[in-house]
Amino acid sequence: MHQLIIYFSTSSFTILLLGLALFCWLLIVFSAQRTEYLLYALIIWFPLETLVLRYTPIDYYAAVKYLPEVLIYSTALISYWHYRERTKRWFPDLPVNRWLILYLLVAVVSLIVNQYNVTIWFLGLRQLLRFVLIFFIVIFENFSPQILRRLLTIGIVVIIFEAILGIVQYFSGGILDRYLFFTDSISIGNSIELEGGQQTWAPGQRVFATLGRYDRLGSLLVIGLTMLFPWFYSLKTVIQKERWWLIFSICTLALVFTYSRASWVAFVAGIITVGYFIMRDRRFFRLVSVGGGLLVVYLLFVIVTQSFGTGAVALGQQSLRDRVVEAVSLYSWQQSYEGYGRFFFIVNTPLMVVRYYPLFGVGPGNYGSGVAASLLNRAVYEKLHLPFGIQNTYGQIDNNWLSIWGEVGTFGLIAWAGLFYEIFIVSFFVQKHSAESTQRLVAQGVCGSVVAIAVLGFFGPYFEFRSLMVYFWLFAGITFHYFREHVQAWNFLHEKKLEF
Repeated sequence: MHQLIIYFSTSSFTILLLGLALFCWLLIVFSAQRTEYLLYALIIWFPLETLVLRYTPIDYYAAVKYLPEVLIYSTALISYWHYRERTKRWFPDLPVNRWLILYLLVAVVSLIVNQYNVTIWFLGLRQLLRFVLIFFIVIFENFSPQILRRLLTIGIVVIIFEAILGIVQYFSGGILDRYLFFTDSISIGNSIELEGGQQTWAPGQRVFATLGRYDRLGSLLVIGLTMLFPWFYSLKTVIQKERWWLIFSICTLALVFTYSRASWVAFVAGIITVGYFIMRDRRFFRLVSVGGGLLVVYLLFVIVTQSFGTGAVALGQQSLRDRVVEAVSLYSWQQSYEGYGRFFFIVNTPLMVVRYYPLFGVGPGNYGSGVAASLLNRAVYEKLHLPFGIQNTYGQIDNNWLSIWGEVGTFGLIAWAGLFYEIFIVSFFVQKHSAESTQRLVAQGVCGSVVAIAVLGFFGPYFEFRSLMVYFWLFAGITFHYFREHVQAWNFLHEKKLEF
């Protein structure tokens, strides 16, 4: 943070632009109280952010990147002020509160026990919790049903746009990649590395649309498809079903073209949750079972004929078949382990990190997260004689659950898992008790999204993805808004009180 302050202090014009934008926004929020405009803008902005930053002059890069977060923080404060004035309560009584409080308490204890830089600790907390504020903005503002529907519509339209662009990118044969991929690494204060990357795959493969990486697009499509899937069971007319199949097919095809195996697995987990466990559609489960069985037989055949998958290793140019086989190839797993890949840290995080820091971890921002990578924070890695993340280079360990376990220990991991559990339980309650079809369908989609994103967390730093988590916390906030309505109605009928 010190380096970031130095960076901004050298550009008075950047500070002026930031101040002017923040002042205009605060004026709008205070005078018109139209906080939903920020959410409309964020839903559109974050999927386009990487593309915009690609063409942003270096002098304004940090300002453009961080301004949306500053607006979120300021809007959350204003929304809380409005809530306090309207209800005379300090905070809404929500089931997720206890898990958030537990997570924060564990993080504070971890800071005290480990005694390290407070700035790193704060940034580590921010990395996971920054977009939770969107959840609370929805709760504080108590938006009307029309605004909530508009938020959902805008989100789905943006996801469909990204899917269409991804398909166009694939069939362009890589021509669009040079205009969409962001390769420059931006350094702030000589110690903070922002964005940038290396396109290790062949042009035209692993499409990413405007999100900069194939896994970012894949994860966003997963949450879109999971939210769309329940609507299939509510459609009545042939035209409605045809439109649904068209949209769902476009998004699914784009998901396949991302070559993001983690997103494929999460997609299957999400729709099984909705189709079988929520909707109790046994036909759907049989279809998935048969399809999964055929896939397993095919993979076994390919692995055996390729000498147990020795030919399936990570290459820039891969067929769809090789991409799938690589995920289940023992040879590929061994190479990943010895090359400090994902499997290396699956084994060594419990053995080398949790073993010595079991309860409160090594501290937020110190291990496995995007903060450790951005700040080039090697202290814990060197202390425990571990490589600096994947391939001893990237700082991250490609597993958010293990990263959380290492940073905030077992207590922190329980708190974060409890947060996901509570969102699922509340969403299940809404889909079961709501008489309004939109509320039911949104809650069913959130049930599937919780499972899908939890699965994604085992394959990379997905809990830190900006676009994905903006959408997730927005949809979760909308579902909790519905939950409040039902609990208040229940309390009224039973002459009980539970204030929000």
